[in-house]
Amino acid sequence: MRAVIAVVLLAVAGVSQAEALVPDTAFAVRWLDEGYLARHNALQAAADQFSSASAAFCSKPAAATLADARNAYGKALLAWRSMDGATAGPNVLERTGRKIDFRPTRVADIESAISDGKGVDALNVATRGLPAAEYLLWGDRQPTAQLNKLKKPARCAYLTGSAAQIVTDVHALDEGWATYRKELAGEEAFFRNNLFPETVGLMLAGLEGTLRRLPRVDDAKIEAYADWRSDVGKAAVSAQLEGFAVAYFGAGKDKASLAGFLVDHDKAAVNTRVLAALDNARALLKKMPQKIDAPAGAATRKAFIKAVADIKHVVEGDVAEALDITLGFNDSDGD
Repeated sequence: MRAVIAVVLLAVAGVSQAEALVPDTAFAVRWLDEGYLARHNALQAAADQFSSASAAFCSKPAAATLADARNAYGKALLAWRSMDGATAGPNVLERTGRKIDFRPTRVADIESAISDGKGVDALNVATRGLPAAEYLLWGDRQPTAQLNKLKKPARCAYLTGSAAQIVTDVHALDEGWATYRKELAGEEAFFRNNLFPETVGLMLAGLEGTLRRLPRVDDAKIEAYADWRSDVGKAAVSAQLEGFAVAYFGAGKDKASLAGFLVDHDKAAVNTRVLAALDNARALLKKMPQKIDAPAGAATRKAFIKAVADIKHVVEGDVAEALDITLGFNDSDGD
């Protein structure tokens, strides 16, 4: 695992310049624990709960247990979106986003598998994960019709199989995160030297992921909105944006953060620019309709997209310059 991570990070992360700011061991480990592993642990818990709630529903299909399963799905989705808002090497290596959140899901293939009595194909990312579970729980925005459909054993088995596969995929990260933490704490400086080029690059990828949940054209079809079936799009966009905020500004008072590191190195001015851009995006998102695809929200959506692009501009310009790093990640990394 150590050798694999080293090769991958050399390939996709820019090597720090001679004058780049490099974190010491104490900061690197603490930032990983508080800014990254805490979100990974929350994702683990949410995935486990969704799997349990799905199994409980299928053992006793009813309106109340279906509501519990949907609620647990929402928490798992938001935990993933928070993680994807600013992730790190283990998620890139495992291609976690592709495994558990590949969109669009292939509804026809899911229906064919259910009809044939087949389980979830772990090798087909288009028929598994959160999007497949969303389809089974809500249909094509037909929530009231799904209870009777899910009373069919094969269909409910596909739901529980999807949830169980998400758990497997999330827990597959455990070893990678543990190894990464050991490397940051180790004697060799390679991973600490490349911590900022890697994580800042993935912050940019996370911000781009926020934008990808919204169409950038006015006449987009409803299917262009990532979470159109369950109508949790606004919350998902917020979770993704806040995942970036946790990594950059910290999970709370006295928590390790990139912003705090910059303050300690007399670079506080850049944080003001990041926060101004972030707060602008937050304010616009708050104004957006709860049903994020509502026509009335078109102007606000367009303004929000620009606001997130502004955050990206500050991060890839001002933040990278303050840290004196070369960014090697692109917008497709971290999916």
